[in-house]
Amino acid sequence: MRLTKVFAPLDFLPTLAQRRRCDIQRQWRIWACIAACGATASLVPIAWDLYQRREMQTQQMALRATRERLAAEVAAFDMTRRQLVELGAHRRAVVALVERRPAAADRLLDIMRACADGVRLSMVKTAEAHLRIEGYAITQSRVRETQKRLRALPWVSKVKEVESSVVPESVRRQWTDAQTSAGAPNVRRFTLRIELKPAPTPVLLAAAADLDAQPTQEVPDVR
Repeated sequence: MRLTKVFAPLDFLPTLAQRRRCDIQRQWRIWACIAACGATASLVPIAWDLYQRREMQTQQMALRATRERLAAEVAAFDMTRRQLVELGAHRRAVVALVERRPAAADRLLDIMRACADGVRLSMVKTAEAHLRIEGYAITQSRVRETQKRLRALPWVSKVKEVESSVVPESVRRQWTDAQTSAGAPNVRRFTLRIELKPAPTPVLLAAAADLDAQPTQEVPDVR
């Protein structure tokens, strides 16, 4: 008996189940790609918004630092300006004192020379436009003579008697001893107000004013 080999028929075509499985896998891959694209498309504006916020925060920090630096510079400039103003005021005051010192000394000498016999000064107060002198005199006529001499001075505008009174007996006894107190005349206390004539502008003050009036130019920072 002769044996023959019979081969089973080979079917290389995919089955229906395999086709359905491949279709489902393809659909899953398509949906996964669509989901990935959607997620990427939705993340792009979020990332852009975060980037803009970070840039805005950086700019705000830079603006805040610049504002603080400018505020410190403005405060330093204001302090420097105030110091310069104070220095200018001190300089003008010193110049005024230097200019007024010889005049004040001359006025004191003139006042001492103008005092009549029997007149003694106790205090001289100076002000901007007037002088106030206090003293003691033997009689009222001595006070009037002193006023007359003071009016004759070239820098005196007006002399006014503010106060004139007799010193009490108890105070007069303290100045003299017991033997001479009986024969001593009455002592009068007086106060005179001397108004000054307006003086021209001093030379140093005029020079200082000219220096202050000159325009100043700011030197650029070489740094």
